[in-house]
Amino acid sequence: MARRRFKRRRSNSRHRVRTQTPRTAMLNLHRLGSFKYDLREILNASPMDKTAIPTVVANIIAKASRVSISETKDYIREIEQQGVVDKIAADDTCILLDRYSKWR
Repeated sequence: MARRRFKRRRSNSRHRVRTQTPRTAMLNLHRLGSFKYDLREILNASPMDKTAIPTVVANIIAKASRVSISETKDYIREIEQQGVVDKIAADDTCILLDRYSKWR
């Protein structure tokens, strides 16, 4: 029975140098359902307009999953200054974002 010969690896041509991009904290999408539930609980307990809750939730999830957690916290502070969300709900949301973040 003949033995198969395997090709030898070429040491220089196979190894590509990968440039490393800086990692940023983003929303952990594997826990999105529980994050969304907790976020809605925080916003429902706050004295804000109940018709604005779905819009705020969607904006927070979009920013946290695509841009970064720090940009999302800046957005939360902006809507807090506009009066959409009160201070307690904004602080709780920022803590929640830290709990559900992942470095990507």
